[in-house]
Amino acid sequence: MQLECDLSQAVGYKNQAQIARVLSEGWFGQYGYCLSCNCDDLLPTATNSKASDFICPICSERYELKTFRSEPSKRLVDGAYSALISRIQSGSVPTLMLMERSESWKILALTAVHHLFLTPEIVEKRKPLSPRARRAGWIGCNIRLDLIGTDARIPLIRSGVPTDRESTREQFRKFQRLNDVPVGLRGWTTFTLRAVRGLKRTEFSLSEVYRLEPDFIAHYPNNHNIQAKIRQQLQVLRDLGFLEFKGGGWYKLLI
Repeated sequence: MQLECDLSQAVGYKNQAQIARVLSEGWFGQYGYCLSCNCDDLLPTATNSKASDFICPICSERYELKTFRSEPSKRLVDGAYSALISRIQSGSVPTLMLMERSESWKILALTAVHHLFLTPEIVEKRKPLSPRARRAGWIGCNIRLDLIGTDARIPLIRSGVPTDRESTREQFRKFQRLNDVPVGLRGWTTFTLRAVRGLKRTEFSLSEVYRLEPDFIAHYPNNHNIQAKIRQQLQVLRDLGFLEFKGGGWYKLLI
């Protein structure tokens, strides 16, 4: 895998945004691969396709490429709020591919953000554009990367070094089971998994998760029965094969 973009592909372009798009998509089109199946080639989507840049010709998994000099840690600026929410609810939202590059267009990092972790709860609505703006009233959004658990972030390149392709695919595929959770509940499930992972212990007790109740309240302020919801979501994680009940209020993390 060549970790430098082909600068000759951008000859003739003046606009920096166009140069960035041509170089990053040119590289990803050559070296990107599907995480959902064993296909090693991705196809570019039709020009002006909304919210996806590449598609797998075998399994139709979609990918949206974002390129940065420095990957944002908290908020990722995205497009229209209503469009993203609609894609999430319909199950058509693509996996995000976050590419970090140097000034000379060397690829420093490439991280996939699994599409099943993109839930309505992590989409932040921006203020409408002013009445004087060309698209007056238009409402954009941010994706709150800081609210997405580490399980969603799958490195394909880390510190300029590619990760093993098969282990990367294995990590992606084990979370495909989240597809069994309805979209309206998936935010609770992924947030609970993130909370459990934050305990940094393989085995933990229900009382330890209860102590994280303030975090759940901050994330779901309109829910007034948090502890019951926590128990429900631990059962969902068990049914997905992510947790094991040990008895006596104890659990074991299996992933």
